[in-house]
Formats: sequence, C-alpha cells, structure tokens
Amino acid sequence: MFTSGGFFLVGGSIYGYNGREGRMNNRTDEGLKKEPPMRKNSISFLKIKVYRRKFLGTAIAILLLCTICFIGVSAFFTTIWAGQQRQEAQDAFSIVEKKIGNIKDQLNEYIEGCYAGRTMMQDAMALFTSGSEPEYLKKRLYNSRSTTAQIAYMPGDMKKLFINSRIQVRGATFVSESGIKAVWLDRLSGDMHVTFGLDREEDALDIPGFGDLMLASYEIRDPDSISRQLGRLTFWVDREDLFRGLDISGAWAVMQEGKPLHVDYTTEKEWNWICAAEKLEESQGTFYGTGYDRIFYTVFPSSQYDFSYICVINSSMLWKLNLSALIGISFVLVILAMGAVLVSFVGIRNDARFLSSIMQMLGAMETGDFSVAKKLEIHKEHKNEYGRIAIALKDVSQKLEGYIRTEYVMKLKQQEAAMRALKHQINPHFLYNTLESIRSKALMWGDEETAEAITQLGSLYRRIVHSPDVITMQEEVELLEMYLRIMSLRFAGNFVYQLEIEKGLEKVHTPGFWLQPLAENFFSHGFDRNNEFNLLILDIRSEGGGVRTLMTDNGLGIARERLEAIRKHMHEGSDDPDADIGLRNVYMRLQYFYGDDFTMEIGNNPEGGARISVYIPTQAGKEETDVHVVDSG
Repeated sequence: MFTSGGFFLVGGSIYGYNGREGRMNNRTDEGLKKEPPMRKNSISFLKIKVYRRKFLGTAIAILLLCTICFIGVSAFFTTIWAGQQRQEAQDAFSIVEKKIGNIKDQLNEYIEGCYAGRTMMQDAMALFTSGSEPEYLKKRLYNSRSTTAQIAYMPGDMKKLFINSRIQVRGATFVSESGIKAVWLDRLSGDMHVTFGLDREEDALDIPGFGDLMLASYEIRDPDSISRQLGRLTFWVDREDLFRGLDISGAWAVMQEGKPLHVDYTTEKEWNWICAAEKLEESQGTFYGTGYDRIFYTVFPSSQYDFSYICVINSSMLWKLNLSALIGISFVLVILAMGAVLVSFVGIRNDARFLSSIMQMLGAMETGDFSVAKKLEIHKEHKNEYGRIAIALKDVSQKLEGYIRTEYVMKLKQQEAAMRALKHQINPHFLYNTLESIRSKALMWGDEETAEAITQLGSLYRRIVHSPDVITMQEEVELLEMYLRIMSLRFAGNFVYQLEIEKGLEKVHTPGFWLQPLAENFFSHGFDRNNEFNLLILDIRSEGGGVRTLMTDNGLGIARERLEAIRKHMHEGSDDPDADIGLRNVYMRLQYFYGDDFTMEIGNNPEGGARISVYIPTQAGKEETDVHVVDSG
C-alpha cells in the first residue's frame, strides 16, 4: 500500500513524490543523483561574450550615428554661418558704397557752385589753359585787371574739400591740352600747392599724401561757350581712408578690372581664393581649395564705381569663429550618446539578469521544484523575446506540474482512498465470497432486507475496486447512489435522498469516489435519528466555466467550534495515512486534480442542516438545461 510517498517512471528517469512535503525528487537509473539548480550569474555581464558583443556593437553604432549627426549638423550650421558672413560683408561694403555716394554728392555740389561763380570759372579757365606756374600767375593778373571784383583762387577754394573729414579728398588733377596739373594739400604747412608739367595723372601719386584712388572725374566746359571743353577735373582719395573701419571676417579685396584696389588677407592661399572667386560666374557660392577645404565666396559689384567687392572664407575659419557653438553642439551630442549608451547598458544588463532568472527557473524545474516558475515576475520592460520565452516556460511548468499531479499524485491518493475503504487490503475475492455466504444465510433465514443490503454492499465494493482513477460525473453519482441505497436500508422509514445532475454534465470527467465521503459526513455528524424525515440533496449544475456541486441536508448541522475545526483540518490538516477517509482526503485529491481554481466550502444552512459546496474548473459543454433526477422516494 502506498502511504506517504512513492516513485514513478518517466522517460527513463525515476521521479519520487514526497506526500508530506509535496515536492518532486529526481534520480537517474544509476541511483539518486541530485543536480544543483542553475544559479544567477553574479559576474558582470560584460564578461559574457554574447552580451559584450551586443553592448559594444550598440555603443559603436550609437557613436557612429552621433558622429554622422555631428557632421550633418556642423555642415548645416556652417552654411548658416557662411550666410551670416555674406550678410556681414554686404553690410560692410554697403557702408563704403554709402560713403562714396556722399562724397560724390558733395563733389557735385562743389562743381555746381563753381559754375555759379563767374570769377571761380575764370580762375578755372586760367588753370586749365596754363602750362606752367608763371603762365597761370600771368593769367590771374590779367583777370584781376579786367574786373573790379575780387578774383577767385580755385586751388585755395578746393581746400575746403581737403579738410572736410566727410569728403576726405586728397588730391585733384586738371587735364587739358596745355598739360596735366595736380592740386594737393601740404599736411604740414596747411597750404595748397599746384604742381605743373606732369606727364601722366598717375605721376601725381608720387606726391606725399596725394591719394591713390581716382574717385570722381568731371568734364569742365566754358560757361560762355558750352560746346568748348576746357578739360577734365579728377578728384582722388586715399584707399585707407575710404575702406578704414571695415570689420569683415575672412579675406576680402576691392578689384577693378582684375587689379586689386585694396586687399585684406593674411596668407598667399587666401589671395589665390580671391582671384579664383573673381573668375567665377556666380555672384556667390562655394568651391574647394586644397584638399577638402570648402571655400565660401561672395562678389558684390559696386553701384557707385567700376570695381567689385570680393569676400572669401573657408570652413576652418568659420569653425574657429564659431568655436563656442561647435563645442555646445559637441557637448549636446556627447550627452545624448552617453544617455543612449547608458540606456543600452541598463537594458542589456536587465535582459541578462532576466535571462539568468529564466536559467535559474529551468535549473529548479530540472530538480522538480516548480515554485521558482510561479515566483518569476514578468514586467512591462520584459514584453520582448525573453518575456515570451519566460511566459512559455511558466506555462509549460504549470502544465507539467499539473500533469504530474494529475497522473501520479492523484493516482497515489486514489489508491490510498481505495485501500482505506477496503480496510487493510482485504482480498477482494475473499470479501466477495464472504459476503455471498452471509447473503445466502440471510435468505435461508428469510431476512430479505439483510440479503439486499449485503448485495448492495458487494456491488459497491466491486465498482470501487474495478473503477478507473478518472470516471464520468454520471458514474460518480451512481457510486453515491449505491451507497445511499445501503444507508436507506439501514435507516428505513426516516431517510430519503434526491440526486439531480444537469443534462450535459454526465460526461464530465472527475476523480472517482469523492461524493461518498461527503455523504458519509452527513451520517456521521448531521443525521438525526429522532427526526422522521432526514433529507439529503445533491445538486450538480454548470456555473461559469466549471461545475458546481452542492450537497445539503436537513440534519442537526455542525456546531460553530466543530465547524471551525473541520474547516481548518480540511485546508491545513496533516496527511496522516491512518486517518479515516473524510473531507481532508477529498479536498487534497480534488486540489491535486483541478489545481488552484478548485474551491471547497462547508457550512450550515440558515434554515437548518449542513451544506458542502464544491466548484471544479471544468468546462462542461452543454446545449440543454434539462435536469436528470434520481429520487429514492
């Protein structure tokens, strides 16, 4: 007889069940050999090759992506900075254009003023037609004798143009058929001078402080005969004065017909960029210098003069000028990269720990301990492949544990119940023969009731011994009915029972011989011999996804203290092999068979008597709700 434990064979290995501790043990065919469960890996996951490769690959990918982002962002901002530099150069050159326009306006007013003054034009005619200083003085003397008005001195009158800081004229040349003359201001003495006999206008550039840029030129005509041209008057300014104060990033130049009028660069390479930009057709754009150095250029044609402003700057210079912005961009990308690497590190570390938990669960299952699988928590962050594996393993673990309980533990309990019912393994053939002898003796004496009771008892024992471990609900009800018929013979006249099973539930499978101990509890604790009508009702109906079995009586009920003791023994009592078959045995067998969703409750009816309610989580498919009634009355 199996008592507190047993062994069974599965797939070449022997598994033992400890009835007291409820644990599964494993031993091989060579003998008991426990293998320790797999433990969590306590070392850093970076020491594991697969995780190290995954983390390093992720980190490299993040760094590469950040590098690409840095290059793209840098190129984007470089273009913006180049546009800002173009605008800066355009604003600076616009100031020069405005300055030239103001100077020309002042010069135009001066020329108009000369035409308005007759004596000034007489002196201008004398200066244009004279080839030397004596000749000029002679003509001035003639002009003074021919008029009573004070004669004008045009070089002296021009002094206001030279000393006006807004005009900034540094020299003037008179070109006529009589020769080239230069008018200039001696900065030391403050006197105006006229130099005669120049071969070319450019020779005036040798005069100290004369100026080096021809700004405006006018054709002077005789006011008395407008068709007569006296000559050409040209005003000169100093390039440094004109372009002073321009603050432009990069290299720039003012070019006139391929010749530089004014330049500002530091290296020969920058001058080459200026020359290259002047030859390009587009007014702005980019080209590449030596290597991959990107050059941004802008050409502004002057609206006041026949020259162009050219400005060039390379990427390296733009980066130096905006170094703080580049550092800020780099800092942000580094922070983002570090954050992404940290997130990757935490994620991979958590996956590694979770996978270690799965391995630990497998190791525990290998030794027959399924409690680790139940305790494994699957959080939202594990809703990935690892999570699916863990869910599948938990499901397999629960099904495997249920299978072992159903197929082996339940079988042990079923055998224990059957053996206890037969009282110490009485030989069935000996029992049947003995009962048949007693029945025959009762018939000889004419005691038909005793003979019928013995017949019912023999049939009951025969069904118990030969029934399989799992039977249908209909067969279980029939076993109970056989027992109740015997009790009807015993308590003839004051006991009646009623059995109801909903149609469609007859084929529901259930462990054998568990309704009889519930009914036996009624006769042991609730049957009232003084009551003329003792009633026991069994009602089996579908409920939700399972079957509800309700057994009620109208007996004495159970005292409160006794009820609490019965409930505690039913749920927590020891599995004593010598204990009588009772509620504890039924509770354990049904729990092993149906699992945690099974419930069993015992209590008193408000109107009197006791009630036992059992819910088994078995989906009973039914199409009708008719009730099959077995009534002893």
